[in-house]
Amino acid sequence: MLVNMRYTEHLVLSGIVNGAFLFILYTNFHVDIFRAELIVPLVGTFYIFSILPDIDHSKSHASGILNLFLMCLFGFSAFNFYRTFNPLDLAKIIIATAIFIVHVKYSENSRLHRKFPHTFTFGIVACLLLYFLANSMLVCMVGAISFFTHILSDGYVIRAIEKDRTLWRLAGSRITAIKNRISKRKGF
Repeated sequence: MLVNMRYTEHLVLSGIVNGAFLFILYTNFHVDIFRAELIVPLVGTFYIFSILPDIDHSKSHASGILNLFLMCLFGFSAFNFYRTFNPLDLAKIIIATAIFIVHVKYSENSRLHRKFPHTFTFGIVACLLLYFLANSMLVCMVGAISFFTHILSDGYVIRAIEKDRTLWRLAGSRITAIKNRISKRKGF
């Protein structure tokens, strides 16, 4: 059964699960989770990843945060480009605009919005990107827990697995087709 939860409910549930996880790490394994360089990434990751799957809904809190981030990136980059004519700032403007357009076209305002962001494949990709950015396994684990609790609390685990199977079968068949075309061209 699919459940429609508000972002605050996702945050509370994820906070309870992550709190228990971090408490166990702190008390049993003496992991210092209160280090200054960990607090901000842990809290930010918990917050973003708890609501991240709802980014495919145009009116969700996650979409609002994405749009705010993109507007800030666009604005700061445009200002810097105006001052310095740095090509990197122009690239940021183009990327922010492209992401905004894709998000507007992809997201929808419906209760049945659950698309690719409600799959474990999306969660894995997001966690890999998070690990690349944060370079912390602990932060990555909090992201994974937060993402999973969102999928679990939506009652979407089985459907997410089914979507992942379909996605990977499709990817596998496309890869096989590409390999066959390449081998035919080379005359193998």
